Parts: sequence; C-alpha cells; structure tokens
Amino acid sequence: MKVSFLQVDTACMVIDINGFVIVTDPAFDVKGTVYEGPRTLYKTGSPSLQPGDIGPVDLVLLSHDQHKDNLDNAGRAFIKTVKQVISTPGAVERLAQNNVTGLHEWESIDVPTDKVPGLRITATPCQHAPTQEQTKISGHVIGFIIEWEGQQKGALYVSGDTVYFDGIEEIAKRFKVHTAILHVGKAGFPEINYMPLTFTTEMAIKTARLLKVEKFIPTHFEGWKHFNEGAEYLYDQIIHSDLKEKLLWLQPGSPAVIEI
Repeated sequence: MKVSFLQVDTACMVIDINGFVIVTDPAFDVKGTVYEGPRTLYKTGSPSLQPGDIGPVDLVLLSHDQHKDNLDNAGRAFIKTVKQVISTPGAVERLAQNNVTGLHEWESIDVPTDKVPGLRITATPCQHAPTQEQTKISGHVIGFIIEWEGQQKGALYVSGDTVYFDGIEEIAKRFKVHTAILHVGKAGFPEINYMPLTFTTEMAIKTARLLKVEKFIPTHFEGWKHFNEGAEYLYDQIIHSDLKEKLLWLQPGSPAVIEI
C-alpha cells in the first residue's frame, strides 16, 4: 500500500493511506503565539499548511490533549470538524466531543473504510518523562500502531510523546514495525533541568534499532522554544549512524510517498 507523509508542524502530520487521510496531533497556530500556564510555551515557527489546505480528513490520532504543542488552539477548533478522533480516555472527558474515542494501552479499534480494508488502530504505551513523579505531572499519553489487510512489511508506528522506557521494548516484542514516526526534539524546561520529556536523538536511534525499522521518520523537533535538540543536530546524528539509509527526512509541506 502506498502511504504519503506530509509534515505540517511539530508532531502534526498528514498521513494518506490509499486516500484515507489521517492527521496526527493537530497544531495550526502561527509563530509568535504564547500559551500561559504552569510553564509558558512559546511558538517559534508556523505550520506549512492550514486545515483548509488539507481537505477532507477521515481520522485524527491525538496522542494527548493536555499540551499545546500537541493540540493547540487552532487544532482544538479543527478536531470539532472531523469525523473521528482517537485519543486517551482522559481526552474524551476533557474535550467532551461526540467524535472522540478513548483507548487504553494495547486496546485496538477497527476503523471501517473501503479505502483501507482491515484498518486497525492499537494504542501503545508512552512515558512522557523519565521519572514517575514528572510522568504524573505530564499526564497520560498514547502512541499508535496502524495496521491494515495485506500489510506484509510490518506496521506503521507513531510514538506519541515519550522517552525510552520498557514500554518501547514491549512494542518491539508485540509488533513488526516497518515505519516508525518518532517524536524527538528533547522537549524540556530549565525548571526541571531540561529533563527530556520526549525522545532525545540518542533515544530515537536506539528505538529505531530495537524495532528494526525499514523507515525512520523524525517529527516533533521544530516550532517551539522548549525543544532542545533541533533539526541540524538531529539530522547530523542520524546520517552518521547505521540508520542513514532508513531515514525519511520530511520537508514541511512537501509529501513523501513510500510503500508499506
């Protein structure tokens, strides 16, 4: 099956599987937006597309709703217009929308569509910080395994916001993964000594090796002040590793197509 990937902003990506359109972690606010809260967040980049540029969307995969870099103000307006959103049980309660379905870790849901027979989404575990104390503060997050009929090369995995922990090793035991979209950027804040809240580049490389992926797509590393490992460092580290030939480096706004 041919699958198209188009990077929009942060972890927001348009994934087109044979005409079935998925948007991940909707983020459409523009550069300069400031979000007040326990930790003030600063938007330093703008999305390559707005919702009107994408066209009809069949499904949104929302790893979590509680952080603005994964669901910003424009993203919240956007998800009210789509057919179906899959996220955490907590997101179902907070968003209070009829189109949101919550999944617990390892729980699966079939998504009926003639475009992609046998489409199934499985929630995978995430740990949004290296310590249990900070993980509780960060809140519940899930990733996603995307499968369909005839998928002989392995599944499509979207990590969600997570660090490397034993849940990643469990994913490797349960699933054959062809393509991994990994949330990198080493998100962190000075108040917690820049403790990584998402994959560092090193963690992402370790994860891609563990999963024995054929394709590795980094995302979630540009557009915010609290990202501490940017594009130049990330790209350099990967192309000087054994994953060089497996890297699919997306240019924002420009789709890339592979076979899965």
